[in-house]
Amino acid sequence: MKSRLFVAFSALCIAMVLPAQSTQAATPEIISSLISQDQYVAGVENSLIHFSIALSGRDPASTASTKLVITSYKPVRTRQEVRDASSGKLPSTVDTVIVDVSDLRDAATGRVDVAIPIEIGVRTKDALQMSATGVYPVSIGLQEDKSVTSQIVTFVERLSQDVTSPLPSENLQIALVGTLNSPVSLQPDGTTLVSNETRSIVTAAVSTLEALPDTPISLSVRPELIDALNSSSDEDIALLARLQVSTSLQLLPATYVDVQPDELVAKQSTDVFTNQLRLGEDVLTTGFPGKSVNRDAWVQTSTLLSGGAQLLRNLGLRTAVLLGNSQKTTANGISVFVEPTRLVELNLLNSDRMTAALADFNLSEALTRGSREPVGGAYLVAQQILAELKITRSEIVDRDETMNGRGVILATDSGELPSQALLTALVSTVASQPDMGFVTLDELLGSMTVSVIDGLPVSIELQSLADPTPNGNAMLNEFAARVNGFSTMLPDGDERPIQWRRVVNVLPASNLTQSQMAAYINAVDTQLAALGGSIVTPTTTTFTLGGRDSSIRLSLRNDNETDLLIRVHLTSSKLTLPTDDQVVTLPAGTSTLVEIPVTAKSNGRFPVTLQLFTPLGDITVGSPAKFSARVNALAGLGQLFTGIALLLLLSWWIHHLRREHQRRQFESDDSVVRHPSGEHSARVDELT
Repeated sequence: MKSRLFVAFSALCIAMVLPAQSTQAATPEIISSLISQDQYVAGVENSLIHFSIALSGRDPASTASTKLVITSYKPVRTRQEVRDASSGKLPSTVDTVIVDVSDLRDAATGRVDVAIPIEIGVRTKDALQMSATGVYPVSIGLQEDKSVTSQIVTFVERLSQDVTSPLPSENLQIALVGTLNSPVSLQPDGTTLVSNETRSIVTAAVSTLEALPDTPISLSVRPELIDALNSSSDEDIALLARLQVSTSLQLLPATYVDVQPDELVAKQSTDVFTNQLRLGEDVLTTGFPGKSVNRDAWVQTSTLLSGGAQLLRNLGLRTAVLLGNSQKTTANGISVFVEPTRLVELNLLNSDRMTAALADFNLSEALTRGSREPVGGAYLVAQQILAELKITRSEIVDRDETMNGRGVILATDSGELPSQALLTALVSTVASQPDMGFVTLDELLGSMTVSVIDGLPVSIELQSLADPTPNGNAMLNEFAARVNGFSTMLPDGDERPIQWRRVVNVLPASNLTQSQMAAYINAVDTQLAALGGSIVTPTTTTFTLGGRDSSIRLSLRNDNETDLLIRVHLTSSKLTLPTDDQVVTLPAGTSTLVEIPVTAKSNGRFPVTLQLFTPLGDITVGSPAKFSARVNALAGLGQLFTGIALLLLLSWWIHHLRREHQRRQFESDDSVVRHPSGEHSARVDELT
């Protein structure tokens, strides 16, 4: 017992005295990528399969023996089996060949090129048995000593007996679809800021398009991004120029900023979507001379509901292309029920119909994974995609169905364009097939037909909106009205309305927060308030009217550097004012006298309100100004009353004098009759 304790104590002391040794094993060498391979092998004995792989991580001091273990497995028959094999769930083993790479490795690059012969009907150590035709999963493993340090899985098609190259079959058309999107580049202060991240995305897309000049790629390009690049630095303008001359680019419809139809239907603002789509088309048409935007297909990146689909259909968009992320939530997972090589009908309101096309969901996952530094490299993912495309066609043919009316749409889940490495590898891989080819999305949709089951077209019922928000864009609508109103105050050629309307155009973007929207609105409202505040109203508080029909003279000063057009509106309960307001031009830096005819209804002192409006009369400018109008005596009416009084007085005097004259005349006549001499004469006359 004591001896054991002594040994343990001695070992502990030695461990404390000796320097610590790392227990971490050296990093093993791995297969970093598949560089190239043959997609098929001739159905002839001793035909060769060529593989090129890149190895990395070998310790220069290592003396371990490195070998490649190449294994073929039972041919796959379904798409699911292809995916299982790609993820490591391999079918039963057929044969294995082991190759020593010591003399094959390029010391500088780590590249290893191998050629493996196949054998038919026999089994030897140095050849890989492939007796049956079909698509074989083939694993390539790296073995150091007796441990496998890494492994990749690819696919090789063994052709029919004595066939040396693939025979033409029914053609499979493929469309590459993507989006070129970005956050809003316009800033609240009116400047343009293209972020480094956005610039990198655009640069990568342009490089991909340039690398594949003869391969059509259909992109939904964000129009606001085009405006931003055109208004940014010389570097961004040059980047836009490269995009504009791309021969492989086919433009798809896009709203000016990122808005989704269902969101605006929910806010009862379908007019906003319509305007966004029209503006987007205008920008793309101007920005890409010689290229057309065909409004047949709409790329949907999020959930599509019945209201959004109806809006798209009303605007003439015939087919909604649902990308992977959209399929996950549309119709509770539409990809589960729909065969992706054909179209499907969408049930809309009032028995209306539109079609939907689905980007292949499983291939979307592969494209997304293959663009994010996949194990084994982008070229390996391209081989896996090709294998699934081959099996897709085989499954259709095995059902005694034709490829007519079918096609495949390839896109990542989000729509972001796959990496240049992956697309380049995929295009070169597909090029080896005589019956597969890339076409534009328009061409593909023009040839695809709707799926039919039991003689009836396959139709999908979309979910509907739960609770629409009445007037959900009231704030934006009011802001747009203010911008439109104040813009009419400025002369033609003024740049400010263009800047303000750019803000109006970006505000509906779904990726803007409420605080960001408020920052844009406040920045413009500050300018609008300054414009209205540059008009100075009279300081006089009282106007004296000289008579019943008179005028109010207002002196309006324009302190702005630009001439302004303004509508002048007066209100008063004691004045009769013109039916139409005066719209006047106020020259910059001067005062302008505005004379408004009025008619007073009564004497006295009463209030008058002055309010300035934009020329169309829909938006107020500044605050109302309060004045007083005073009528000391209505001169015209007083003279009338005085005249009437004088006439009455004169009439009375005339009447009085006439009566007095008549009375005196009567008294005079009566005195003559009663005179004695008169009586005597009367008697004489009687006697006579």
